[in-house]
Amino acid sequence: MKDVEKKLIKSSYDIQAVSWCLKNGYKLYPKPIGKLYLIILEYKGTKAESEKLYTKKNWSDKIWETYKHIYNKKCLERKQ
Repeated sequence: MKDVEKKLIKSSYDIQAVSWCLKNGYKLYPKPIGKLYLIILEYKGTKAESEKLYTKKNWSDKIWETYKHIYNKKCLERKQ
């Protein structure tokens, strides 16, 4: 059984990060598991599941946070 992340996640809504991720093949979405949610990361046909489960109150913020994390780590234009 996976751990459940119950605390609220403080996340900013970075549209530029999401746009870059989608254009470059990264896609995140929730997968319901009963009353909880897994976060699925899909990249060029390969899927990975989050290590934790999330509640209906925090899964969307975790997706925003993850898009921003991917953007900060992978966007070469940002690092110049």
